[in-house]
Amino acid sequence: MMKIRWFFAAFFAASLAACSKAGSSAVPASAPTATLTAIPSPTSAPFVLLMAPDSPKPESQQLAVKAVESFCTQKGLALKRITPGNTVPGDYLQDAPSLVAAIGTGLGQAVYAAAQAHPEIRFVAVEESGVQPLPNLLLIGGENVRLDQVAFLAGVLATVENRNEYVGWIGQSGTVSGTIYRNSFVHGVRYTCPRCRLFDFELDPSADAQAGISAAGELQSDYVDTASAVPGAAGDAALTDLAKRGIRVAGTQPGFYLSLFGGGSGDGSKYVLGGPAFRPDLLLADLLPRYLGGEKFTDAVAYSLENHSLEYASFPNDWISSGRQVYLQQIISELASGRLDIGVDPKTGVET
Repeated sequence: MMKIRWFFAAFFAASLAACSKAGSSAVPASAPTATLTAIPSPTSAPFVLLMAPDSPKPESQQLAVKAVESFCTQKGLALKRITPGNTVPGDYLQDAPSLVAAIGTGLGQAVYAAAQAHPEIRFVAVEESGVQPLPNLLLIGGENVRLDQVAFLAGVLATVENRNEYVGWIGQSGTVSGTIYRNSFVHGVRYTCPRCRLFDFELDPSADAQAGISAAGELQSDYVDTASAVPGAAGDAALTDLAKRGIRVAGTQPGFYLSLFGGGSGDGSKYVLGGPAFRPDLLLADLLPRYLGGEKFTDAVAYSLENHSLEYASFPNDWISSGRQVYLQQIISELASGRLDIGVDPKTGVET
C-alpha cells in the first residue's frame, strides 16, 4: 500500500513539473489574444411582421392583408401585426423576421431605409410611395400602375352602352400622367365607338373641386351621355356632380364607387357604370413563395392586365348587360395577351 501511494505522489509531482515547464515556454505575455464574438441568433421562432392600418380603406389593401395572413397559415409562420407609427420598429427587426410586409402604411421611405439597413431581412411593400426596389425589397403597386390600361378600359366602359354617342372627359394638362390618361381614354372610346364625339376639358393640375364642378356643367350642356375623369380633386368632384345630374360615369381609380358614392348610399350612385379594381392578393400568392425561396425581383411589380392584378370591379348597377360584360372581359383578355395594342406609350402617353 505504501508503494502505491508513493507511486501516485511521484506521478502527480512529475505532472505538475511538466505543466510548469510547458507554461513557462508558452506564448510571450506581450502577444495579442483573440477575442471571441458570439454570433447573434434570432430570439424567436420564424415569423412575419405585418405593418398595416387597423382598418385599411381601399379594398386592395384589405385583400393584401388577407393574402399575407393566408401565406403565414400555409407556411406555418407566426404572424405579428402592428399598426405603423412614424418609423419601422427596430425591436422587431432585431428578432430577424422572415419577412416584413408593409401595406398602405404611408411609411414608404422609412420602409426603404429599413430595408437598406437590414439586407439580411426580406421586405415587401404594397401600395407604398417613395420606394424603390432593392434586392431585399419587393415593391408591388403604389405608384406602379398601368395607367394606359386603366384609362383605356374607362373609355371602353363609357361607350359600350352609350346611347347618344356623346362622351365627356375631364383631364389634366401639362403632366405625363395626364397625357397617358387622356390619350388612352380616347383610344378606348374609338375602339368601341368610332363614331362617338368626345367633349374634352383639360384642367390645370392644381384645379380644385369647384373647377371640376364647372367643367361638369359644361359637359352637361353638351348633352354627354357618359363621362370619365382623371383622379384628383377636380376630377372626383366632376364625376360626383355629373352623376347627381343623371349622367353615367366610369371611374379611373379603384374604390371610387365607395369613396365618392358611399358604396351606393351617396347621391348619384345609381349612375355609376363601374371602374377598375386592383388585386395585390393574386400577386402576393404567386410571388411570396418565390421571393422567400431566394428569387430576386429587380423591378417593381405594376398592377396590370398581364399579371391579372388589374380588372373591372364588380358592376354596381344594371347599366352593363351580361352580354356586354362578356364582351368587356374579351377585351381584357386581348389586351393581356398582347393581341390588342392600346396604341399609346405606357410611359409617356405618346400615341404610337
